[in-house]
Amino acid sequence: MGLEIRKVQAWSGELPDRPGAAAATLERLARAGADLAFVFTRPHPTRPETSTLILAPIVGGEQTRAACAAGLAPAANVALLRVVGQDRGGLGYELMASLAVAGINLRGLAVSTVDGRFAAYLAFDNPDVAAMALQVLATLV
Repeated sequence: MGLEIRKVQAWSGELPDRPGAAAATLERLARAGADLAFVFTRPHPTRPETSTLILAPIVGGEQTRAACAAGLAPAANVALLRVVGQDRGGLGYELMASLAVAGINLRGLAVSTVDGRFAAYLAFDNPDVAAMALQVLATLV
């Protein structure tokens, strides 16, 4: 199947839910040389004036310092796997079905395709569940 599957350390933090808040955070990271492959925001579940930002990767000291200065930290409550490869019909189903058969629940999922390639970020509740998912998905490679 030609899939590349690896663990990714997600970083997260809270932002004011207003225009420019995410841009300001991303600017700090860009100035530190970050080449982000995953950026996701969502409203905070209990505070309507706040959004949650999840992103990856943060690499090296300069990016780590910039992320911390922007109020981000390694996400302790989410474990990410990144799956990339050639796109084809039914691939998303195969990934999700293999996890379902193994009894592994996803916390979140983001998938996109560009020019015949796909990238999927699969979120799990903790690193142990992500490790089990990695073993299952590796059988598809």
